[in-house]
Amino acid sequence: MQSAIHLNAASAYPEGTLPGIGLSRFAKRLRELSCSKATVECRHDLPLRATAILDAVHRGDFQIGELYCGALSAVDRLFQIGSMPFQSSTRASAMQLLAVARPHYAQRFGTLGVRLLYVSPWPSTGLWTREPVHSRMDFERLRISTYDDMSADVVRSAGGQAVQMPIGEALSRLRNGQLEGVLSSGDGAAGQRLGKYLRCFYDIKYATPISFAVMNAELYLGLTVDQRRFVDQAAQAVERSLWCDLDGRIRRNHRHMMAAGVQVFSELDAKLKQALWEGGNKAINQWEQGACDQTASILGEYFPSPQGR
Repeated sequence: MQSAIHLNAASAYPEGTLPGIGLSRFAKRLRELSCSKATVECRHDLPLRATAILDAVHRGDFQIGELYCGALSAVDRLFQIGSMPFQSSTRASAMQLLAVARPHYAQRFGTLGVRLLYVSPWPSTGLWTREPVHSRMDFERLRISTYDDMSADVVRSAGGQAVQMPIGEALSRLRNGQLEGVLSSGDGAAGQRLGKYLRCFYDIKYATPISFAVMNAELYLGLTVDQRRFVDQAAQAVERSLWCDLDGRIRRNHRHMMAAGVQVFSELDAKLKQALWEGGNKAINQWEQGACDQTASILGEYFPSPQGR
């Protein structure tokens, strides 16, 4: 008789975000496929960085982890690809980039002792601010929370004061008045919390970033054939549903922002926008110089010609 398994899943993000919803859907689908022989307990809003969750999954403290791509750049520059500035501003472009990079992600995770289950998209990243930003001079006054090294470099290149931190810490600093802006999609529950302090959202389409759901590799290999099949089927179903939901999710987020009194802007000051684009290109060039040939070649596959970027 097949034995029951119980898995613990960890995420630093609220349950109401798209990746958080993904974890809950995965738990539900796996339970259904296994006739309740495989269950997952999801723990959201954990005060842990992505690297700490990755380590915990590798050790077996958690069996599954949800990891934001850019925050893993400290582990390997490869993972930065999913959140590069102004390279995946739409669902279609993000899916195209993922198709090229996915085999590399899966292989690298394997060397880290975890198995890639599925990839969750995030709605496109925008700029949240307390007050409207009318010029580059306004931007230069802002202390802005960013989510990885590259986004911090881009903000600094345009004159802003970047502070890299997890979303939980950013919310705490907003309450204390220590931040004037956050670079974030503001998806779901995260947007509701940001909107309490930041009344403007600029849809700059910085990126359509991704999060990875990973599982302890040794545990996965130790599952029965049926259990592995259930895990794989649940993961595939969840990934399809999340990417299908993405565009509608963005529209829903914007409606909720406006209903809560947040001003949503589709345009940014032209000079500031240009400065951010230039900062993005500079950051990518620096990334390419430090990346290994195999990792850097992924962008070459994504952009068939040098003029693509």
